[in-house]
Amino acid sequence: MGASRPVQRAPGWYRGGTVSPAGGGARDGIGDAVVSVVRAAVGAAGQAGRATVDTLSEAVESPSRAVARRVTAGALAVPRPVGEPEALATALARQPRAPALGGATGAAFAARVARRIGPLRFLARRTPMWLIVAAAPAVHASVTRGAEELGLVASHLVLRARQAGVQPDPDRLRRAAVQVVCRVPVDPEVEPHHARLALGWIERAVRAALPLSSGVATADPGGIAAAAAAVPASTLTAPPA
Repeated sequence: MGASRPVQRAPGWYRGGTVSPAGGGARDGIGDAVVSVVRAAVGAAGQAGRATVDTLSEAVESPSRAVARRVTAGALAVPRPVGEPEALATALARQPRAPALGGATGAAFAARVARRIGPLRFLARRTPMWLIVAAAPAVHASVTRGAEELGLVASHLVLRARQAGVQPDPDRLRRAAVQVVCRVPVDPEVEPHHARLALGWIERAVRAALPLSSGVATADPGGIAAAAAAVPASTLTAPPA
């Protein structure tokens, strides 16, 4: 690969912020990790203009993994009180604050492009990726919400495992939480593609730019809670050396 070009920041660029998923926050670097995902996504879109899904995936894989690692560490240190599936579903269903887009012009542009191409098809290979730049604040809100979702799921897994007398292995916990949120079969021995998380967060941000959208609210909180509750606690501990 050639040398990377400096990121070109467009109007509406989001410079940062802090969040506190899973008992963490800026002190644990979660806020910085969230911003890194946003910068990677917006930077890839801003440089390419038109980008393939593979290009965007490559840009967000590492920062998405960093978010997952930090959120998992936070859940292990201070798990949220969501040990029961009902409590997890309730926490996931709470409505986050609506994201503020970067001005009326950016919001109108995002809505117009998303209506034209369809929000579920915006990651098609020929989609103008400047839509991500226009919706950068919504992307930040969606990634922040994604970190919160991961933290809640990881906390649920930690509490259930400890109740069963199992001390979760950090990597197995991370893999299982990511797989639950990504709606893929859960196997804590298999390393997931963390970019899949970020692509879902970005797509949700684009939908949030549309009128009458549900913002960055969690889709199917009951389904996520059921999937998390179905993970056997015994699979979260590292096998004997």
